[in-house]
Amino acid sequence: MTRITALLFAIGLLFAVVAARADGVQLDVRYSTAPGKVRVVLDLPQAVKYADQSTAKQIRIALDLPLAEALPEITLADPAVTSITVTPDANGKALLAISLDKTRKYSVFTLGPQDDKPNRLVVDIIKRYRKEETRALSPAIIYTRLEQQTDDRYQVVHFVEIDTRDSKVSLSVTAAQDERERVNAMTARTGAVLGVNGGYFMQSTRPVGLLKTDGQVLSMPIWGRTAAAFPKTGAPVLGNPQGVWRVTLPDGATRDLPDAFDASVLDPTPGAVVYRGSQFTQVPANPAGLNVLLQNGRVAQRTCDMVPLAPGDIALRLTGVEVAALDSVLTVGAAVTATPTLAPTWEEFTTAVGAGPRLLRDGKLAISGQDERFKSDILQGRHARTGLGITARGTVVLVVVEAPCAYGGGASLEDLAGLLKSKGAVDAMNLDGGGSSTLAIGNTAVNYPTGAWIRPVASGVLVFDERITPPHTPEMTPTLTPTAPEPTSPAGDPPQPVASPSE
Repeated sequence: MTRITALLFAIGLLFAVVAARADGVQLDVRYSTAPGKVRVVLDLPQAVKYADQSTAKQIRIALDLPLAEALPEITLADPAVTSITVTPDANGKALLAISLDKTRKYSVFTLGPQDDKPNRLVVDIIKRYRKEETRALSPAIIYTRLEQQTDDRYQVVHFVEIDTRDSKVSLSVTAAQDERERVNAMTARTGAVLGVNGGYFMQSTRPVGLLKTDGQVLSMPIWGRTAAAFPKTGAPVLGNPQGVWRVTLPDGATRDLPDAFDASVLDPTPGAVVYRGSQFTQVPANPAGLNVLLQNGRVAQRTCDMVPLAPGDIALRLTGVEVAALDSVLTVGAAVTATPTLAPTWEEFTTAVGAGPRLLRDGKLAISGQDERFKSDILQGRHARTGLGITARGTVVLVVVEAPCAYGGGASLEDLAGLLKSKGAVDAMNLDGGGSSTLAIGNTAVNYPTGAWIRPVASGVLVFDERITPPHTPEMTPTLTPTAPEPTSPAGDPPQPVASPSE
């Protein structure tokens, strides 16, 4: 065995050539396999235009080149690529089709004549790839961007590790201005080093679940869902807080009533619930009961009809015995207030945000989706995700997984838990995801392509460092060498590939 043969054998490189004639011109298709990629090369008689018509599991490149008959199909014994065909399309033009075992990242580019080589179309299908870059945003805040292709999937993941033992570092929650606001606008407005999206919200922009900022409860916790509370210094606390509305009547007596969101899943439904105008646009008609509108600490209206709600309004919806018990004291003009309150252990925190479900508890997978009444759109599938974790030593880990793309991507809740655990998190929760998932460093949303539209959200989790004045964007420092040449999208401008035996 020669030295070259031995080298090719050692790296598992396979090579094949299939040739045919396209209107009297020789057309060759070649491929090679290696641990990191499969390369397919189509030798062309001249420079030609091409169009990428790929689907999820088949790379399809249409060439402006006449082809009279199909080349023999190539079948591969490779975990990434199953077959290669070159056939005439409906217009008699050459169509290169590469069938994949699953969606993978790939790059397509052309090369001109060089030495004794003709014009070529090259397709690189990435099998294994890992590029990890880091930057220190401050002595206590480290940002890492990971792009990887494994046998399982393609992913782009952003990690932020924050040492909350550092007294100059703090985390807090901010509510959006004007109901919804982009995370990068929140960081620019507040001077935060970075931020991620926070809790859920309805399409009408109103927050859903716990939202507390500057000591004020702006939205009540619902359905026992997981929330994070942030002290002035140190790591956040994860839990499942409960809240009630403390209604103070004209004689000073108080009644604790549930929030309408929370009460919506109780059986039987409570006879008295509280609607908040920042979350509901109206109180439904109540023919057999009584709706009481509170404005500026007094009863403004009593009716059985539907009551429209402005953001600052609060309303009581009473049915059954609650009508008889409270009717006489809820007269128009009477001094009545309703104050949102949390369990005593959560009252001490000035900021908190609810989302969920829980992902990790004491280092073990503990996805509490069913208990927290989440539906399949959150619990299932691979989507863009945002998560928050806490390590045993008090470091906070924030993770944002970019959305699925043409190559795959996204993450399941189990994937997200695993990513957080890979950075040492022992307790972790899911934040809002999908199109809301955002990581902003300074005033730049780093997980969105330049110029992309960024979804405004209801709240954000922000990180501050007294030593840093944003924006702070030092150069990235690679920490791991890619296992294959860096892939690019078909629409990108790929670098010239390094020559390989397949060419």
